Amino acid sequence: MAKPKIQILVCTNERPSDAIKPSCGTRGGLDVYRRFKDGVRARGIRDHVMVVRTGCLKHCSQGITVNIWPNNHWYRGVTLADVDEILDRSVMDEQEVERLQMPDIPWE
Repeated sequence: MAKPKIQILVCTNERPSDAIKPSCGTRGGLDVYRRFKDGVRARGIRDHVMVVRTGCLKHCSQGITVNIWPNNHWYRGVTLADVDEILDRSVMDEQEVERLQMPDIPWE
């Protein structure tokens, strides 16, 4: 793989079930990560798009959190049903998916 032009960061951080803060992993972050991987493969863009599972992206109450680089699009509450729209609009067309935009809130 050549140096990727786009990185899709998906929070898969998991906290214990009794933790005060929620976490993306317990909300299905790993499944969302896998759906992004499958979607990138299906679109034939693996040579320039890398999907990365991450630890906490510091928006725990908003998860599942996804960030698209280098456009710096931050998304909240991402579900499996949102992945194709994010890939088509944010990755392929470089447009933000407004309904999923992360609000301008402090890091958690």
